[in-house]
Amino acid sequence: MTKSKENTIGKLKGFWSYVHSDNKAEGGRIITLANDIIEQYQMITGEEITLFLDKDIKWGEEWRKTIDDNLASVVFFIPVVTPRYFLSAGCRREMQEFTRKATNLGTRELVLPLYYVDVPSLHEESEQDDLIKIVRDFQWEDWRDIRFKETVSEGYRRGVSQLAKRLVDVNRRLEKQGTMVIPPEKSEMLVEIISDESPGVLDRLAKSEETLPELSSTLALITSEILQIGKIMQDGTSDIKRSDSQSKGFTGRLIVARQMSQKLNEPVEHIFKLSNNYSTQLHDVDEGIRLMLEQAFTEIKEAPELKSKFINFFESVEKLSAAAKIGLGATEKMIDASRPIESMSRDMRPVMRRLRQGLTILVESRDITDDWMKLIESHNKIVKE
Repeated sequence: MTKSKENTIGKLKGFWSYVHSDNKAEGGRIITLANDIIEQYQMITGEEITLFLDKDIKWGEEWRKTIDDNLASVVFFIPVVTPRYFLSAGCRREMQEFTRKATNLGTRELVLPLYYVDVPSLHEESEQDDLIKIVRDFQWEDWRDIRFKETVSEGYRRGVSQLAKRLVDVNRRLEKQGTMVIPPEKSEMLVEIISDESPGVLDRLAKSEETLPELSSTLALITSEILQIGKIMQDGTSDIKRSDSQSKGFTGRLIVARQMSQKLNEPVEHIFKLSNNYSTQLHDVDEGIRLMLEQAFTEIKEAPELKSKFINFFESVEKLSAAAKIGLGATEKMIDASRPIESMSRDMRPVMRRLRQGLTILVESRDITDDWMKLIESHNKIVKE
C-alpha cells in the first residue's frame, strides 16, 4: 500500500515514476508491483519506507522541495520505462530532475529504470533523445517478460525479491561509502552531501550564464521550424481538399500524404534534435537561475553594488521566458493536430510520431520557464528593495 504522508519524518523514501495510462492498461499491476517491492524491502531490512507515487506530488516547487528534503534518505527512484514514458512531459520532468540531482550528489545508483515494455529506440545508438540516453546509461532491470507472470507465481515473486535485494545492496554500499550519511533515526541532522566529481556552485552558475544566449538562439530556430511544419500541414490539408474536389478519391489523398511525409521529414528531425538541445540547455540554465535566486538576497546585502547585475540577469530571464511562451505556445495544439494526420497513412506514422516526441520535450520545457516567472516575481520584490 502507499504509505501515508503523516509521520514520515525519519523514514526512508522511495519514488515510483510511471505513466497512469500504462498502469490502467495493466489493470493496476504497475502500482501493485511498487507496493510488492516496498513490502519485500521492508521484510528484508525491517526498515519502513514511505512510497511517493508521482500523483502524490504536484510538479514545480513542491516536487523539487520533496526531492531536496528527502534525497538524503531516498532508497530508490524507479521509472517504469515504456514507449509512453518518453511521451509523457510529467514523467520526463521527474526523471530529468531526479537524475540531475542524484548525479550532482554522487547517488546515481539510486536510479533504477525498470524496463517494462520494449522501446526500440533504447537499442539504437543514433537515437538523439536525451532521456533515452539517460536510461541507457543506467543499469536497468528487465521486466519485459516477468510482467506477464501471475503475481502469485514463483517467477514474479523471485523477480520482486531480486529487485528488492538490489535496492538493499545499493543502499548498504552507499551507506558504507558515506554518501547516504543521514540515517533515518537521525534525520534532524543537517549534513551537506557533495560528490568530489560534482560541479561546484560557481561552476554551475558560470555554465548557466554561458548557456543563456545559446538557449535564446535554439529557441529562435525551434520557432522557425514549428512555423515551417505548420505551413506544410496547412498546405497538405488544402491539397487534400483540392484532391477531393477533383474526385481523385483515396488514391489522391494517399499521394498528398506521401508528399507531406517527404516534406516534413527534414524539419521534424530538426525539431527533434533542437528540442533535445533546448532541454539540455534549459536544465543548465534552470540550475543556475535557482542558485542565483537563492543567493541574491545575501549577495546584495554583502555587496549592494551587485543589485543591478542581479536585476539585469532576472530581466533577461523574463524576456527569455516570455519569448518561450510565445514561440512554444502552439506545441500542444500541434500535438493534437498531428494525431489525425498520423492515421492518414503508413508513410505519415513515423514522421508524426517523431514530431510528437520532439514537441512533448518542448511542453516540458515550457513549464520550467513558466516556473521561472513565478520565482523571479517573488524574489524581485526582495532584490529591488
